[in-house]
Amino acid sequence: MSITYQIDSDAGMLFIVADGKTTQSERLEAMRKTLNDPAYRRGLHTLCDFTAAITIPTLSELEEIAGEIRRHAAAIGRKKLAIVASRPETFGVARQFGALAPGALLTVQVFKDRHAALAWLTESSA
Repeated sequence: MSITYQIDSDAGMLFIVADGKTTQSERLEAMRKTLNDPAYRRGLHTLCDFTAAITIPTLSELEEIAGEIRRHAAAIGRKKLAIVASRPETFGVARQFGALAPGALLTVQVFKDRHAALAWLTESSA
């Protein structure tokens, strides 16, 4: 799988990194694994780093991911989600996801730089 994650419980952060080609089934499986990890807890601010991702989800795949987030709303909780996307195509798709994401749960921002994304995540909660 080319999607990995790490939970930093002390910082209250979840880090997700996609590298190379990814499929929708890999994306959904990564979500399931994260939610089932014993270290996972509601409201972990999340950084998704797609700078090394080659594959871009389609609109219907983005809608499916947003639907999964809605289905697991109780486990996910309210949080900030920073998406790092340096390629223009990935950046545009990440912004589309931001528009589709359930606003009652996620405050989504898209960044071209990981440092800026981390700075935003560590500011006072949204």
